[in-house]
Amino acid sequence: MKKFIACFAALCCAMALSATTYTCHVKVTINGNVSEQDEVQVTVVENNGAYDLDLKNFVLISDGIPLPVGNVTVTGVEGIDEYGYTTLNFDGFVNITPGDDPNYDYWMGPLLGNVPTKAIARFIDTAISGDLHIDLTQSMNQDISVSIFGIAPAQSSLEGDVNHDGELSIADVNLLIDKILKK
Repeated sequence: MKKFIACFAALCCAMALSATTYTCHVKVTINGNVSEQDEVQVTVVENNGAYDLDLKNFVLISDGIPLPVGNVTVTGVEGIDEYGYTTLNFDGFVNITPGDDPNYDYWMGPLLGNVPTKAIARFIDTAISGDLHIDLTQSMNQDISVSIFGIAPAQSSLEGDVNHDGELSIADVNLLIDKILKK
C-alpha cells in the first residue's frame, strides 16, 4: 500500500507541474528605438493547465550599456492548445521583481510598481515565440515592446528525466519511486 501511495503521489506531481526553459533572442523596442540581445532565459511552468512565464534577470542593453531590469513574470495564464502548440494571452498588471544575478547590485524594474502589460506567447516543447507590450506612456512617456524567440535545450537534458532517456515518461516516475523507497 505504501508503494502505491508513493507511486500515485509521484505521478500526480509529475503530471501537475512541468517546466521548460528556453534560450531566447530578444528584441526590445522603446519609443521606436530597437535593441537586441541573445541568450536570455525564459521559463514556462505548467501547473494543471495554467502557465507562468518568467523572463528572469532581464538586462536591457542600450547603446552597449547594460540596464538591469529584473524578473518579469506573468502568472496563472490559461493555456489554449491548438494546431500543435499552446497559446497564452495575458492582459493585466505585472510587478517586476529584483533579479538575483550577482553581476548587478541595482534593479530598476521594481521601482515601476504594477506595470500594465499585454502578452501573447506560443510554444511547443522545443520552441517559443512571444510579444510583451508594456505601456508606460502615462508615467514615463515610454511605450515598450519585447519580442522573444527561442529554443529549448535537447530533450536529453529535460528536468525530471531521471533515467536520462531523453523523454519524460512513467519510467522516470518508477525510477524516482524506487529511489525514494531505496530499492
